[in-house]
Amino acid sequence: MRTRTVRTGTLVVMLATAGLALAACGPDDSNASDSSSASSSATASAPSGTATVPNDDSAGGTANPATTGGGTGTSGSGGTSGSSGGSGTGGATASAGTTVAGCATSQLKATTANFSNGAGSTGFQIVFQNTGSSPCTLSGYPGVSFVKSGGTQLGKAAQRTADTPATRVTLIPNAHAYADVVTVNGQAGYSAAQCDLTSVPALRVYPPNQKASLDLPWNKQECVGSSVQNLRVGPVHSNK
Repeated sequence: MRTRTVRTGTLVVMLATAGLALAACGPDDSNASDSSSASSSATASAPSGTATVPNDDSAGGTANPATTGGGTGTSGSGGTSGSSGGSGTGGATASAGTTVAGCATSQLKATTANFSNGAGSTGFQIVFQNTGSSPCTLSGYPGVSFVKSGGTQLGKAAQRTADTPATRVTLIPNAHAYADVVTVNGQAGYSAAQCDLTSVPALRVYPPNQKASLDLPWNKQECVGSSVQNLRVGPVHSNK
C-alpha cells in the first residue's frame, strides 16, 4: 500500500511539474506571438507611416505654394479685373457714359490778352476761363463784334478763319481756352469814308454755342465802315 501511494504521489508531482512546464511555455508562446504581431504590425505601419509623411510634406509643400499661387492668382486676377475694371472697362464705360456739358456763358470769364501789331492789323486772343465748379467743354468759334454804348453793334461781326481746325477743349475749374482774333490796325489803307474810324467802347463776345454774351472793355479806334471786314476769329484751342 505504501509503495502505491508513493508512486501515485510521484505521478501527481510529475503531472503538476508538467503542468507548470506547460503553463510556463504558454506565456512564452503568447509573448512571442504578441511580439511577432507587434513586430509585424510595426513593419506594416512603418512603410505606411514613411509614405504618409513625405506625402503630407509633399502635399503640404505643394499646398502652400498652391495656396500662395492661388492667392496670388486670385489676387492677380482680382487685381487685373480691378485694373481692368478700374483702368480698362470701367474707365471706358465712365468715359463713354459721362458727357461733359458745354460751357455756359454764366460759368465763363472772358478777357483779352497777348496783343501783337502787324502790317495793317492787330492780333490778340480772347481768353476764356472756367469759373464754375465742374468741368465743361468749348468747341468751335466764338462770336465777336464791336459794340457801342447801349449794345448796338458797330461794323461787321467777326469772320471765321479756316486756318486751324476746330477741336473740343475740356476746361476743368479755373482752366483756360483761347481764341485768336485779328482786327484792322487803324485806317489800314482804307479811305476815311470806307474806314469810318470810330472809338469803340466794348468788344462783345459770345462763347461757342451760347446765346448769352460777355462785353469786354475795349476803348480803341476801329474801322467800323459797312464795307470793311474789321474782325476775323479762329476756333477755341487749349494753348496760348
